[in-house]
Amino acid sequence: MRVNIAVLNYNGKALLEECLPSIIEAAARSRFSPKVTVLDNCSTDGSIEFLRNNFPQVDIYMAKVNRIYCSYNELFRDSEDDVILILNSDIKVDANFLDPMVEHFERSKEVFFVSSRMYFFDKVTYQGDRAKAREHFGIISADTRFRGYEKLVEKQGYTFSTGNGAFDRRKFLELGGFDTIYLPGRYEDVDLCFRGWKSGYKGIYEPRSIIYHKGYVSFKAAFSDKEIQATVFRNSLIFMVKNISSFTIFAKFCFWLPIRLIYFILSGRPYFVNAAAQAFKMLPLALRLRDACSKDFKLTDKEVVTFFNE
Repeated sequence: MRVNIAVLNYNGKALLEECLPSIIEAAARSRFSPKVTVLDNCSTDGSIEFLRNNFPQVDIYMAKVNRIYCSYNELFRDSEDDVILILNSDIKVDANFLDPMVEHFERSKEVFFVSSRMYFFDKVTYQGDRAKAREHFGIISADTRFRGYEKLVEKQGYTFSTGNGAFDRRKFLELGGFDTIYLPGRYEDVDLCFRGWKSGYKGIYEPRSIIYHKGYVSFKAAFSDKEIQATVFRNSLIFMVKNISSFTIFAKFCFWLPIRLIYFILSGRPYFVNAAAQAFKMLPLALRLRDACSKDFKLTDKEVVTFFNE
């Protein structure tokens, strides 16, 4: 099985210096002999020269345009690997994290993605990546802090989505990869994994695979907290229109949306209303994408959401 560990980088030379050695060590320990590739998103901080001088064993893939997470689509198309593990540049990994993830793809052809057991850099605070589908105020999201999650941290099981996980490359391309409608980012991973579940594939949480995450360093450097919150809200609305065909789920979404917008206005957070306006402008595109991606679905929205709430 051909395996690639792909690290997304944008002006992260210092992060690569700090985190890449752990990934290289893990690759050397794996029985799959994986490649390590840095997917560079048009960096201007000397990242390429740094990699060539200090990590000559690492492949470098240079994105033609910085599409943030969606740049992975380009790498997946040009790759001949069977499984590609995607990581941010602010992630360190446990030395033996890789094989338990990849072995799931050997055992079952239904597996689309495998997530890891993720901690913050302090190696104490659990961050994820075992998620359930959550309905909150009519919007579906990935919830890693669901009731009782503490008891499941060390247990293998299904997961709704992952942002830093291993993917079956063929299935990733079959589903169309990350959707650029969500740029600059947030929800593109939930969207892809949800489409995977509806297509009859599975997502697995593997607690033996441990990684350590600083927490979206590049994204937070580019956007303020308010901008990030607004983007998440805008993209959650796009996600619902693009993906949800269940009358009951969509009706709840439509019921709660005007109430939430009024609440945001009254609570002095107009940036959420502006985000909704942006989402409304993108409705025609979201509806076209909805028609294009729904023809091969095998499960309904309700079946997927119910599966995680049983």
